[in-house]
Amino acid sequence: MRFQSTDIIEYLRKSRSDNPDMTVEEVLAKHELILQEYTRNELGFDIPENQIFREVVSGETIADRPVMKQLLALLETRRVKGVIVVEPQRLSRGDLEDCGKIINTFRYTNTLVITPPKIYDLNNEYDRKFFEMELTRGNDYLEYTKKILNRGRQASVKKGNFIGSIAPYGYEKIIVGTGKDAYHTLQIVPHEAEALRLMYHLFLNKGYGFTKIARHLDSLGIPPRKAEHWSPAAIKDMLENPVYIGKIRWNFRKTEKHMINGEIMKSRPKCKNSEDYIYVTGKHDAIISTEVFQAALDKRGRFPRIKSSNELRNPFAGLVVCGTCGRAMVYKSFAERHSPTGKISESLICNNQANCHTKSVQYKVFCQRVIDVLEQTIADFEIKIESDSANASKLNAHLIHSLESDLKKLLEKDLRQKDAFDDGIYSKEEYLSRNAKVQEQISKTEDALRNARHAITPIIDYREKILRFKDCINAMKSSSISAAEKNIFLKSCIDKIIYINKMDSKPGIGRYVENQFEISIQLK
Repeated sequence: MRFQSTDIIEYLRKSRSDNPDMTVEEVLAKHELILQEYTRNELGFDIPENQIFREVVSGETIADRPVMKQLLALLETRRVKGVIVVEPQRLSRGDLEDCGKIINTFRYTNTLVITPPKIYDLNNEYDRKFFEMELTRGNDYLEYTKKILNRGRQASVKKGNFIGSIAPYGYEKIIVGTGKDAYHTLQIVPHEAEALRLMYHLFLNKGYGFTKIARHLDSLGIPPRKAEHWSPAAIKDMLENPVYIGKIRWNFRKTEKHMINGEIMKSRPKCKNSEDYIYVTGKHDAIISTEVFQAALDKRGRFPRIKSSNELRNPFAGLVVCGTCGRAMVYKSFAERHSPTGKISESLICNNQANCHTKSVQYKVFCQRVIDVLEQTIADFEIKIESDSANASKLNAHLIHSLESDLKKLLEKDLRQKDAFDDGIYSKEEYLSRNAKVQEQISKTEDALRNARHAITPIIDYREKILRFKDCINAMKSSSISAAEKNIFLKSCIDKIIYINKMDSKPGIGRYVENQFEISIQLK
């Protein structure tokens, strides 16, 4: 088969089977050299740089590998005839669901999998079986390797070594010793250690909370490693991390997978009582004394954060974000100091206001603005119904249904011809002649179906939307419906609300001066 350089793309990914002493970049460069030499000798050209896909992140599933997702999307355009890899397992060593997705994508886009030893055509039954065996073998090897590596990690942790990929604040990761005696541990970074000791001092001796400590560090110009500002959550984690008294903690937050609504979700709950939990003395020096660390834990125990109520009070929870910094807007209520009646003031405020300085907004004013947008949207829906703009969508839906039916029949015909060839009913020449016509019809039908699906948006039931939006408006106006119930109504109509306010955050705005803000609502 003859190819042009524009027909082939190259996919590179580091695997656990590669030399662990080599970096990702070194492995990818080595494999690129192998594949370029193969294409130069066998196909007569080099793969252009813009057609080389390098996966530099570590991920067992397609969902965790952005470059692989980009590659599969490109295959669906049918502009690629082949993907060249060092071995099939580079495409997937994941679970059977991922393997099936990759096989189907290559098969139904008529894309070849090219490796130096063999070219796989997944429309060929035998090639497909060999390819499936390679992926399955890779998955078995992955599971075995993970078990072996996990045993090695646990053994290393129990010796007091630090095996995390990123050193905690206050330390840097170093290698001590050489050869078989080498191990990873932590070394103190002096200026970060001083900042850490200051955190404990402010918490224990000055009575500062996490937020006040974060603001104080910002005011002193002490930067965190990556973010622009310190966060209270980061301060809390540091004050509770035993690594600073010379301890190593492993599997304290072990990743757990759960199946929710047909999707695999990950969580990292605290599992201190788990059989896999390891807590040992490390080989690194402590920054904080055990007495200071325990005093901080005792203070946290004496003054825990107590929520006034577990009941949801903000109907917009999970919906509103600040247009300046992208953080969530939270609900705040407080009694006004100078009000003789103890009037309660309610507002929505950016969770990062201390840094982004976005002006807050009165809760009732914000609610009314959202209701106004929903009412205007209903009016727009009614106009679309009157103009009967959905007719074109209905016609397109009928066309899509007809093309899908035609494609199904053609694929069944294709399978029957293959079976006839396997059974010896057709000679090779007769089969190729007949099947070429079917393949041409399949290709044309798939192109027509793709164009139809992208031509017009799916049918929208505007009457159903109007009823849903009206229910939401009525719920928001009702004083007898809880915030949690209002939240459900809002999420049935709205994906996201972006709050935009460019006014200076000064007292009086919203009370004596009009609070000029905008909202951008992404509807469902």
